[in-house]
Amino acid sequence: MSIKGIKLITFDVTNTLLNFRMPAWQFYTLIARDHGFIGNEEFVKGRFKDSYKVMLDKYPNFGRSKITWEEWWTEVIKKTFEGQLPPSANIFKIADKLINEFKTANCWCVAPAGVRLLCELQIQQKTLGVISNFDPRLNQILRSVKLWDNFDFVLNSYQVGYSKPDKRIFDHALEQCKFLVRPSEALHIGDDVNKDYEGAKAAGWHAILISNKYFTEKPPAQRHVFKNLEELSLKISQNNLQL
Repeated sequence: MSIKGIKLITFDVTNTLLNFRMPAWQFYTLIARDHGFIGNEEFVKGRFKDSYKVMLDKYPNFGRSKITWEEWWTEVIKKTFEGQLPPSANIFKIADKLINEFKTANCWCVAPAGVRLLCELQIQQKTLGVISNFDPRLNQILRSVKLWDNFDFVLNSYQVGYSKPDKRIFDHALEQCKFLVRPSEALHIGDDVNKDYEGAKAAGWHAILISNKYFTEKPPAQRHVFKNLEELSLKISQNNLQL
């Protein structure tokens, strides 16, 4: 099937449509050093990844059912720097600074060819949306990087109540369209094999994986895998994309 039969195209955000200007733990380190932290980035990287996983396991979907997303991120930050700050440091000030900075273009940038790809799809009159496992800051982030107006709708998992790969978040996306769109007429583009590619496929959608490394027992079809949006944009502009 070619892209001509597709009515709806949705995008994941992190590492698909947007990239970090610098790794999150590097930015965490910079901010914490202003408050007396003397450790290195590798330490923060390990602590951050562990803290993020602990919180995601304990409070899925950024704590939606039990705590606020702000409390969720504050706890990640507290765990990341636990025992590593001087007594004078105020961890809540650090958390507030980080939470707010990650709403802005100071921390995010559009992936190369992202704007070109969106413009090409708009010319083809596709309905465009976002489906992301994210907290409510997503809307402000997209405005900050000047992508908000490119989309017909934006769904973040916190507000919807379901996270990818749950079929319900893909079903909810179909309901946002102004006209009937069947799952077989929808395409999702993301970087995670399980959440994006397999999740979309299980919902009856077509899927594209943006990744140069992935590990899965059942690899995606090679024609569905692109290293980056530049490769995908070129394929679409040449009308050679096969789904």
